[in-house]
Amino acid sequence: MKIAFMFSGQGAQFPGMMKDLCEAENAAKAVFDAADAALGRGISSLCFEGTQDELNLTHNTQPCVLAADLAAAMALRAHGVEPEGAAGFSLGEYAALAYAGAVGMKDVFEIIQHRADAMQDAVAPGKGAMAAMMGGSPEKIEEICAAVTDGYVVAANYNSPAQTVISGESAAVDQAIALAREQRVKGKKLAVSAPFHCALMEPAAKRLEALFATRQFEAPSIPVYMNVDAKANTDAAAIPGMLVRQAMSPVRWMQTLLNMQADGFDTFIECGPGKTLAGLASRTLKDVTILRVGDAETLKETLAALGK
Repeated sequence: MKIAFMFSGQGAQFPGMMKDLCEAENAAKAVFDAADAALGRGISSLCFEGTQDELNLTHNTQPCVLAADLAAAMALRAHGVEPEGAAGFSLGEYAALAYAGAVGMKDVFEIIQHRADAMQDAVAPGKGAMAAMMGGSPEKIEEICAAVTDGYVVAANYNSPAQTVISGESAAVDQAIALAREQRVKGKKLAVSAPFHCALMEPAAKRLEALFATRQFEAPSIPVYMNVDAKANTDAAAIPGMLVRQAMSPVRWMQTLLNMQADGFDTFIECGPGKTLAGLASRTLKDVTILRVGDAETLKETLAALGK
């Protein structure tokens, strides 16, 4: 058995997430205590008691999901479950790096808060949009985006063989959805506050670059498969540049999963709220075990499946 942790990204958040896990697991509670202390505000109360609207604000979403991701992983660690590699979807990549020791707990929450605000500020409200395109190959979605004449839109998240997310200017995303419908591909707009992982995020990338010039990263203790190139990385010097590029580059999630399987990983555990990554893994990979930890019950189920 070769275990990989997958860390959830933005969009997985929901009211009450990780509350029961923190009540049952001291290692999970310690992560939320660290988040509250690092940011000087109630990340834990937002997760446990906040509304969906509050959690959907990017200013809140990113630190909340980061805390949830790390709480799940630390609960697994407390029970003796350690991965040999990790990957995270978009903001989940920061959780993967923190888990692997590349960045400290206080630093990672400060960085993710800076990232959240930079990404929110990069594009004026209403100017950008994202949409999930389902039922077409990645190549077909790229062709559809190239055919758009109403502005800028590109493939932003390569999620699975039959799901690609697009990002760009609102009118261009609308036209892409209409063009896709003509080819029997379903497009659904996502409830996001900005067009992530495309060139419109360049202002955010520049702010991150300036921030990383003041921060120190360490070599990850396990390989972290990065969003930008879908390859394993253990080089501390490469991390800042990859995180800057990540803000305005596609998340190559499907290729990440395939590369991990090719490297011998056969057990994938999603750490964080929801089950999006577990679902994408099940639609991308064959002959692997897929588990998740999103609350106290799924922790018990996963530990049982691992014989712990």
